[in-house]
Formats: sequence, structure tokens, C-alpha cells
Amino acid sequence: MTATPAPRRLRIPLVCDVVVVSEPDQIQRVEHSGDVDRLHRYETAALPWWVRRFFRATKFHDDTRDLWFCPMEPASAPSYRPRRAYLEDQAKLGYESDDVLRIAELVAARASDDALAYAMVQVVNRRFFGQEVPVSVTQAAKHTLQNLGAALVPWQYRRGVESQKRIMNYCAETLPEGTHRVDVGHNIGEVVQATAGALRRVAADLDTPVERIFTQHAPTPQVLRIAVRDSTFGGLLRSPTRAGETVVILKIGIAARRTGNILFTFGTGGPERACVFQEFFLSFMRDLQATLRARRS
Repeated sequence: MTATPAPRRLRIPLVCDVVVVSEPDQIQRVEHSGDVDRLHRYETAALPWWVRRFFRATKFHDDTRDLWFCPMEPASAPSYRPRRAYLEDQAKLGYESDDVLRIAELVAARASDDALAYAMVQVVNRRFFGQEVPVSVTQAAKHTLQNLGAALVPWQYRRGVESQKRIMNYCAETLPEGTHRVDVGHNIGEVVQATAGALRRVAADLDTPVERIFTQHAPTPQVLRIAVRDSTFGGLLRSPTRAGETVVILKIGIAARRTGNILFTFGTGGPERACVFQEFFLSFMRDLQATLRARRS
């Protein structure tokens, strides 16, 4: 029997300490250990420098106003539950049958990724604004950073920062008072960066259940946690993490593919804090698949 590989670790003194966990059981072990938490458990200024640098160019953080996306907040944060409840209520509003038909027509016509992304942003995000999101914003959302390597490329990093500011400024100017701009701005970015590929996967495989499609091709490949205690996670690591310094990358996309568990596609293997738009996404993709099947027939 092959031994389960231990998590990989990259430690560069005074630069970074990163642990990468890919095995499904290890992901849940780390997540439930109590030794890690969401990034904003620590004040932004106290986070590792490379974390601060990377996230200011992403859809997860508004560096100008020091605001973080809701799932980056610890459950202990006073704002967490009201923000999540608001997003859950918005997700429950669902979508119209005309939305599915419009997207099906675009997919069938082999519309561009930009056209698909723009149309899906309206389906998901007009509920927040009460109006269409301009194409200038959806175009900007393409360029916020999605991986750490992009932060090392100067022009990509600058474009990511500029794009993030464009989205956040639009949200600040347009959203109703009291709506958290990063929660909504993130949703625009997520739809733009992940949806076109997801729609094409469904269109290319009309007979496989969408749950199986999206465990094999998870839209979100990984999530980050930060150590809140020095820990080896019960012997998973040779040397302990460092509280406030060690960042743990949970490779949920790999875990979803290996287990076929849709809860790894939208979280870390369990229902706790799973993406609030999980059922919206799956329901829309099922309806899209059924509509495209009917067109095929």
C-alpha cells in the first residue's frame, strides 16, 4: 500500500512559509484542527508581507479601504454572520427562465468568453445593483490576479491592482448604502473569471450530471488559511507552523476530483461555510444543461 504523501512545505526565511495540502482527509484534518483560521483573523497590517502584496491585486481585498471578502473573515468577526445572511438571501432570489434561455443561446452560438461572462454577470449581480453592470467593469474583472505567480510579473500585477480599484470604485459609487462592496465586487470577478469555462464544460457534456462535471473541474482550485497556533496538525508536518506567519493552501479542486464530493468544490469537504451560491450555481447549470439537451433533440 502506498503511503499518503505528507503536505508540501516551502519555507524561505524572512520571505514566506507556505504549506500545501492536497489529500482530502488531510484537508479536513487541518480545517477542523482549530489551528488555522481565515486570513482576516489577523489585522491586515499583521499579515505576511507577501499575502498583503498579492491580495491587493485580487478580487478578495480592497486595499484602499481595508475591506476583505466575507469568506476571508473568521466566524468570530461581528460582521461575518450578517454579511453571510445577506448573501444567502440574495442567492435565494434565484434567476429567471429567460436568463437560462439567453445563456443557452449564447453558448449554442459559440459566443466569446467576454460575451458569456458579461451576460452571466447580469444574471448573478444585477440583484445587488438594480441595474446592468457595465462592460468596462466586467472587462476589468478579467485582470484581477488568480495565482501567486502572476504577482511576480510587474505588468500583470499593476493591471491587477488597477482592475481591482476599478471594480471597487464602481461598487462604492453604485451599491445601496450598507452593502459590502467587496462581497459584491468579488462576485463580479468570480463570475467573469470562472463562468465562461464552466458554461462550456456543461455544453460539451450534456449527459453527465453537473455535480460530477464540477467535481472533476472545480471552478475554485484552492483556498487559503493562516496558522493561529504553532502546530504540526497531529504529526502531518515535521516542524510546527508559526502562528500568524504560516499560510496553508488547501487544494480543494484536487480533493473534489479525487473524492467526487461536491462539497470540496464549494468548500473544504463539509457544509460548514460552503459557498452561499452553491445551490444557485448547480441549479442554473442543471437548467442550462436541460435546455441545451432539448435544443439538441
